[in-house]
Amino acid sequence: MPQNSNRRSKQDLEDGSDGDLESQGSTPDSRSRKRMRTDSPPPTNTPPSSRQPQRDASEDDDDEGPVDLTTFKPGAIVRVRLADFVTYEKAEFLPGPSLNMIIGPNGTGKSSLVCAICLGLGFHYNQLGRATAFGDYVKHGRPEAEVEIELQSADPSEPNPIVLLRIERNRDNRFWWLNGKKCGLKNIQALVRGFNIQVDNLCQFLPQEKVAEFAGLSPVDLLLQTQRAAAPPEMIDQHEELKKLRGSEKLVYQANETDKEQLVILEARQESSRAEKERLEERDQVVEKVALLRDAIPFVEYRLARAEHREFKAQKDDAQRRLRKLQSEMQPSLQACENKKTYRDQVTTAVKARKTAVELAEKESQTLIKTIEALDEKIQIHNQAVDAQLDSHRKRRQAVQQKQQKIKDLELRQKKDAIEFNAAEWNERTRARDRQKRENDTEIDELAAKHIELKDRGRDLRNDEAQAKHDLEALSTEAGKQMNKLLRASPDTHKAWEWIQENRDQFEKEVYGPPLITCSVKDPRYTAMVESVLKKDDFLVLTAQTDNDVEKLNRKLFNMKLKVSFRKTNGSGLDQQPLLNDHNLQRLNLEGWALDFIEGPSPVLSMLCASARINQAAVSLRDITDDQFNEINTSGILGKIAAGGTIYQITRRREYGPQAVSTSTRPILPPSHWVDQPMDDSRRVEIQARIDSINDEFAKLKAEAGPTGDKIRDLRAANDRLTREIAEIREEKAKLQKAFNQHAALPDQIKRETEELQEMQRRGREFVGDLARINMRHDEDVCRRARTALVHKSCVSRIRICHQDLLKAEIRLIEANSDIEALEERDKDIRTHLENEKQQVEELTRQGRLFKRRAEETLARCMEIQQRSDNLEYLMNLDEAMTVDQLEAEIQAEEAKLDFIQANNPNAARDFGRRQMDVDKMMERIAKAEESLEKTAKRITRLREKWEPALDQLIAQISDAFSFNFEQIGCAGEVGIHKEDDFENWAIEIKVKFRENETLQILDSHRQSGGERSVSTIFYLMSLQSLARAPFRVVDEINQGMDPRNERMVHERMVEIACKEHTSQYFLITPKLLTGLKYDQRMKVLCIASGEHMPSSYEQMDVSKIIKARRAIMAAV
Repeated sequence: MPQNSNRRSKQDLEDGSDGDLESQGSTPDSRSRKRMRTDSPPPTNTPPSSRQPQRDASEDDDDEGPVDLTTFKPGAIVRVRLADFVTYEKAEFLPGPSLNMIIGPNGTGKSSLVCAICLGLGFHYNQLGRATAFGDYVKHGRPEAEVEIELQSADPSEPNPIVLLRIERNRDNRFWWLNGKKCGLKNIQALVRGFNIQVDNLCQFLPQEKVAEFAGLSPVDLLLQTQRAAAPPEMIDQHEELKKLRGSEKLVYQANETDKEQLVILEARQESSRAEKERLEERDQVVEKVALLRDAIPFVEYRLARAEHREFKAQKDDAQRRLRKLQSEMQPSLQACENKKTYRDQVTTAVKARKTAVELAEKESQTLIKTIEALDEKIQIHNQAVDAQLDSHRKRRQAVQQKQQKIKDLELRQKKDAIEFNAAEWNERTRARDRQKRENDTEIDELAAKHIELKDRGRDLRNDEAQAKHDLEALSTEAGKQMNKLLRASPDTHKAWEWIQENRDQFEKEVYGPPLITCSVKDPRYTAMVESVLKKDDFLVLTAQTDNDVEKLNRKLFNMKLKVSFRKTNGSGLDQQPLLNDHNLQRLNLEGWALDFIEGPSPVLSMLCASARINQAAVSLRDITDDQFNEINTSGILGKIAAGGTIYQITRRREYGPQAVSTSTRPILPPSHWVDQPMDDSRRVEIQARIDSINDEFAKLKAEAGPTGDKIRDLRAANDRLTREIAEIREEKAKLQKAFNQHAALPDQIKRETEELQEMQRRGREFVGDLARINMRHDEDVCRRARTALVHKSCVSRIRICHQDLLKAEIRLIEANSDIEALEERDKDIRTHLENEKQQVEELTRQGRLFKRRAEETLARCMEIQQRSDNLEYLMNLDEAMTVDQLEAEIQAEEAKLDFIQANNPNAARDFGRRQMDVDKMMERIAKAEESLEKTAKRITRLREKWEPALDQLIAQISDAFSFNFEQIGCAGEVGIHKEDDFENWAIEIKVKFRENETLQILDSHRQSGGERSVSTIFYLMSLQSLARAPFRVVDEINQGMDPRNERMVHERMVEIACKEHTSQYFLITPKLLTGLKYDQRMKVLCIASGEHMPSSYEQMDVSKIIKARRAIMAAV
């Protein structure tokens, strides 16, 4: 709604001659208001008054007396104020308590009021099916919007609750106030639930975008929404509880039946496996006997092993007695040998000790030799140091003489005349030439820049001349003609296409030029009709094939500031199945599709299919008949047809039903794009004139550039001369300055040389002391070497004595070894006999341990068998004569029996027992399930006895009202309930009859037309009016798609029902109304006027004044 539209105040409306019409605007006049406004947020201003509004009775020409328009049901909407909401800047609505008809052209903001009611009462935007965010409902260019709704209080003594919603666009936030106090969304929702407001019920609140959704409600969903709209809350709870109980009952019943089937299968399996179980038991007995015999084997083996161990123990004891006797007899001989061995060991120890003493003495001797050698090296170093001191002293004396002569020479040079040098004069001579050179460089730069500019201008002129000649030649080629055509149609597109041709390598795939130059019509006769299918922009669109190419074109053309259209194609549309086959096209007098008559690159044709739908636009040289057009219109397939000299555009609004169809026609103009045009001679003359002008300008530039180049060369030669002069001056200055600096530095140099002479003389005086110290260290090392040599001499004597002692000890060791060998040879036989006796004892000991270990292992096995065996008495009382071979023979006999007792299933007994447990558990589960089913059935029966009669009564009331509505328009209808055992499938069943020779038929999309379904839908909603528990109902554009007859009948019934006393508030939004419709004093018509042609003053749109003027004119007639 535009900002300069206006709204009359409530008092102005009530004071007018017709109080049933109100004009809503966006700049209300505060001088005529009776109610305090809330244009600012409640937290900072006093909340608006919520007193009961006072309304005067309106008048109507058809009614006899006034009616009450001030009594609202609790929860009804008393007032709605909007600020910066969708299309509204500021507006206030004051609806009546009964039927409110909100009318106005499309786009004025009727549905915006529906959105405000939904959002303002705390519901989500999903209920509207419009936007995807709350911020989308803020008026364009505004930061926030406000919706204020005043509801009728349940207690007349209490003020009306006022809900204020503020929406922030940027953060998509909502803020709430209730009666001037900030609160949360839960507070608003609690208020709405308390009034039983059902915005989320399509039977109560049907916005425009949800009409199709309501028409698509299944009968089951319609029953649920009907109960929410007209039934007490406990009925809905009872229905939900019945559905849950029936669902659980079905699950338990199905599970129980499955268990019963499984039980029969298990019992049959038990009977079939009983014989197998008995055979397995017999086999198990044999197996147990074999296991018992095997357990007896270790007991027999233990008895035998214990007897053998006792036998070997007796033999070992006898061998040990013989060994001890033999050892006592041989003891003296053996003892003499042992004593000799002890003596040999002592001698061996002495030999080792004396070897150690020899090694230590030799090691000490080596250390002394190394010390003497080190002292010899130090003495040699001292001798070398003496020689070096003498040589250094000789050289120093020569250097002193040279230094003295140099000092005399420097003092002589100092006495000569001083050198004169003025640095400022030399610098000034250099700077003067530098300044002249810089001035020349500046002039050269200026002239060079001018010369370059002239050359660039000349180069540009040559390029322009070449381009002009190219354009002149291109006028004679086909490509040139096409580019000339594109230039005349769109200079920006021409420039963009030239850039694309020059930069083809920058794109991933080929970018195609506009259809104007890349496409043509195959048959010239169809050119006009094919061009009529396309818009002017379609001829100038560039075609890209990838997203990256589109992005690159977008950036480049934006930088070039060119207004050019381009689109992306994926190649689809060319192989799409035609809407009609060739036979149907010929039958409708159509020759083909526009795509069939155009030739060009496939991507370009695909782009035209996607944007202009040339593959769905029919073309024919012959015109079509009315019958053919009606058939095309009824089929709903074609949308654009070019036939004969006319193009037909068919538009459908499917949300309003199949009848919402409009057709526009226009004549086909002569072709102007894909036609050959004569050569443009004026263009040729223009290009030639441009070439001549370029040549004249180039000649002038050439004449101007010559003197400039000569001047530059002269200045550069002068600069070269100045550079040489500067270099000569600087070289002469450097030589003079060097000589001056050297003379000035003589005093310091003489001082340094004198100091060095004094240092040399000081070191000469120290020469005698240094030489004496070196000689002293030399003498000390010579004395130390002499002492070390004496020590080494005594060490060599000690080594000789140690070697003599070692030799004596080694001789005694040889003698001891010889004595031992003689004794051992004498006792050899005795020792052999003794060794044999020892080996026999060891072998008997080993055999005894072996039998003992075997007996222990067998005993361990017996102990293990005793712990786990149930036949211990049999094992402990085995026959003493029983052998292992006898036991193994008996085991083989029993195992032979097993070959005759076959068991196909070795797990039969275990499976039999486990299956019997499953049978017992399943029988118990079946008993519990049957008990649960009985309890659930009783609960369902009790609950159904309460819910079903109430539902039947409710549907009967709705059916009576529905039937009565149909009777008023000469038709028939009824509402029933489709009942099944499953409460999930209970549904509303609507039957209607619109013609006398028909029977009542179920309402669906196959039997009735769109208009008939719309009438049935609105009559069903009207049937709920007297039963509705919600305080208000909203229906948006439900009459769209109805023919005038149905719309008139529906409107009359709606007025009769919605304007009865004690009914809920009703809002009907529609963009159109027929003339001469029924009117009732209780209804209120709110006219919304908006648009760019609204008057600046709201008084010019005063509806009351307009009605008065109309009545005055009618009275005069």
